[in-house]
Amino acid sequence: MVVTLLAIALVVAASMPAVAVRRRRLRRMSIDPIARVLGVREFAELDGHLEAVARTERRRLEEELVRYLAGRAGHVVVVRKGRSGIALELSDGRCLALRGISCRALALLDRHTPVDLLRPESVARDALSCRLRLRGLAGPGIDIHARDIALTV
Repeated sequence: MVVTLLAIALVVAASMPAVAVRRRRLRRMSIDPIARVLGVREFAELDGHLEAVARTERRRLEEELVRYLAGRAGHVVVVRKGRSGIALELSDGRCLALRGISCRALALLDRHTPVDLLRPESVARDALSCRLRLRGLAGPGIDIHARDIALTV
């Protein structure tokens, strides 16, 4: 009898991790609806595909911005401040959205925009940020560093 109880106790103890894993998986499926449809492998493949699409789209947007700046870009008319960054409204109707800009750069823009006709001249991407060069009629250019820069219509 004691041996039977010990055998049952060992079987229950051995199956506990499997039960915990099963419960964890069921809990995750009830919280995350996509886990009901996709397994871990399919989810990882989808994530990789979406990352590749995001990289391609970012590259396309950066190339579009470089092509725009290579042409005749308008000068900065208005600097609008938002929650996540600023928007430079240009005289040709376009808008440059800068995200992750410092307070010092914002003060520099506020000081030079009314006085000088600042035109976006070039953009360069570093590992962590972008550098936008604005050149005015009165003198040397101003470098503005931001996390991201996007061109909108």
